[in-house]
Amino acid sequence: MEFSPDVIQAFSNFRSDPTALALPVEISHSTLRPLISVSFPKESQSTFQQALNRLDGVLSPKHALYLILRRNDSNVAITYVPYLASAESRNILLQHRAELIRTLGGEHFAASIICKEMGEITDARSWEERDGQGESWEVASNENVQSCEKHEGDEAETEVKDLGYKKNKCRLCDRRMKNKINEDALSALSKLHEAGTCVQLSVNIPTEILRLNFHVPNLAPASVSSLLPTAHPSFTFYRHLTTNTLYFIFCSPDSASVQERMKHTMAIPGLVNIIAKNNGVNVDQKIEIHDVEDLVFEERDERIGQFRSMYLRGGMRGTESTWEGMEEYQRTLDKVR
Repeated sequence: MEFSPDVIQAFSNFRSDPTALALPVEISHSTLRPLISVSFPKESQSTFQQALNRLDGVLSPKHALYLILRRNDSNVAITYVPYLASAESRNILLQHRAELIRTLGGEHFAASIICKEMGEITDARSWEERDGQGESWEVASNENVQSCEKHEGDEAETEVKDLGYKKNKCRLCDRRMKNKINEDALSALSKLHEAGTCVQLSVNIPTEILRLNFHVPNLAPASVSSLLPTAHPSFTFYRHLTTNTLYFIFCSPDSASVQERMKHTMAIPGLVNIIAKNNGVNVDQKIEIHDVEDLVFEERDERIGQFRSMYLRGGMRGTESTWEGMEEYQRTLDKVR
């Protein structure tokens, strides 16, 4: 594998630019070439997760590459080898991981890791695991260590901490099940810090994209139920006008089709756990109803209603929400899509 001079120059530019978050480097005809670097969000108060969201446009489940990520005043060399990428590209990148660091200078890197899924890079919970929250990323079985050694090839060792590959304890099912969302819907969610704000979304069944039904400011609690559809499922976020509690209301009428109910149910974890939280929207209480007349705003536990939805009635394990039969429902979703 050859390193084009552009890679070294691009990395030099990356290091000298504090606004640069990541530098992707792809392989083409056995030669490494840099792509355009990804910048941090312009907002000074943005979170690490919001910065990682900017990598969604760079990573593909079918394209292997190197990704140099700036984090904690240093850099992490990521060898991204997704399962659907060609075996040839995966093997070449894995065999030359150490050579990449040696060529660019080991003193510029804190660690080197292997990732096989986008969420292992783009979800902040993956980085929390590597930082030791929950089960430490560095606590690996002998089998995992041996597997990493096989990937490393016979390259010379560097002083960079090589964490190799270890599957996330957090399975990131909610991220895998995340629907796309229209820009106007995303913009409306950002207004939910204002008391009385009501934002309603629904899933466009043919495209599976989350769309905005409406955004209403200064709404009285008694008026919310009149805005819930009676024939189709909907997701309604409401910031209570007097208590300032943020409610997530999943209304799934029994008269809706099975396909509508299933696709809306499947969209819940990605919407509440990923899209909403990534945009600073943290739900205080969840409500599931099947008749608009059942809507009651109460403050007891964080869930109100019958909760047929396994996504809303589940608990938390580690950094991920869980529910009974989670893996089976993931397989069902994969078949539908």
